[in-house]
Amino acid sequence: MSRQDMDFTIDAYAELVSAAAARYRFLRFAESSTEGEVALWRHDIDFSPQRALALARVEAASGVPATYFVQVSSRYYSIFEPEIAAILRQIVALGHDIGLHFDAEVCAYQSVPDFDKRIAFEASALEEIVEARVASFTLHNPTTLVGVSLDEPLRAGLVNGSCSEFRAAYAYCSDSNGLWRYRSLAEMIADPAIGRLYALTHPEWWQVEPMPPRQRLQRCIDGRAEFCSRYYDGLLEENNRPNIGAQR
Repeated sequence: MSRQDMDFTIDAYAELVSAAAARYRFLRFAESSTEGEVALWRHDIDFSPQRALALARVEAASGVPATYFVQVSSRYYSIFEPEIAAILRQIVALGHDIGLHFDAEVCAYQSVPDFDKRIAFEASALEEIVEARVASFTLHNPTTLVGVSLDEPLRAGLVNGSCSEFRAAYAYCSDSNGLWRYRSLAEMIADPAIGRLYALTHPEWWQVEPMPPRQRLQRCIDGRAEFCSRYYDGLLEENNRPNIGAQR
């Protein structure tokens, strides 16, 4: 197993947060500051709100505020499930912000996509669920979009955390696909030349035990399937209904 695989554990993440907290002042996406050393700390929840809550607790313990960008149109979780909604509200209660992680693909059926209308709709629904203001959004899989840029700093009244202005103003790193896309976050935090840091992480990559990226993703998928199975079996048992073929 490579060193890169070993780095993506919750314990390693706690060390990164502690190191960043000792150096940077953390900003919200609606803020703008050029004073001192500052950091934008972003999470895109693509697969696992449960892992997001685990990271949120680590950050709260170090007094670090982050912004968690949530997909309303996710194929892997639903914000309308009571259990998921409760997790998102816990993240807010820990002092973090919630933003919208917008997938432009949801507008593909429209001959003339109305992105602003859809962004506003999803942000409003998310606000209702988390019972907190949603002030910013980011794009899901922006490099796969063809003929769509959505690069304006403000869309539908929300700050665009994916816009090129942020990338130009900050040193940027990302753990997309479970690998550091540029330099590692540890290297960037330790670099004295980086006074403005923009860190993007995806909670599903940060697991308890070290494992390859595909295995980390599979763990999230399997956990979701197990939850659905338990829920179904529990519903039938609670209501004294037959569950033919159930594994015991």
